[in-house]
Amino acid sequence: MTQQMEALLPSAVSDRRIDVRFAVRTPCHYELVEGPDSRTALVRGKAYSLNISAEGILLLLDRKPEHRQLVAIHNPALQRQQTVPLFEVRWTTQLPAGASQERYLAGCHLTFGRFPYFLLQRNHLDQNISGLSL
Repeated sequence: MTQQMEALLPSAVSDRRIDVRFAVRTPCHYELVEGPDSRTALVRGKAYSLNISAEGILLLLDRKPEHRQLVAIHNPALQRQQTVPLFEVRWTTQLPAGASQERYLAGCHLTFGRFPYFLLQRNHLDQNISGLSL
């Protein structure tokens, strides 16, 4: 991992997982759940998964999710089940300016579904990247 990428990731060790991570680089769609009650709205957008572990995923998003916000990931190429995996956003960071549109990295923890396990079973993994330092 480059020094530039290291500088983008949060420094709080408590927010990071030590699990084995695999590089899974694929486009996907997401829905952010907004609102705690019957007026709950879904905000849709495009994302790009960067890596996964047994309990989470690192996403590149086109909007900033809030801490602890729920996000549903849709990727028909990698998901064959009907249930949509639901993740909780644990941390976000904005990528440096320079792009025409803002982009955010979001570390998310699996709260419902089996998204990472289906990837592991179907061998859609590029490489184990656990040895890379954050």
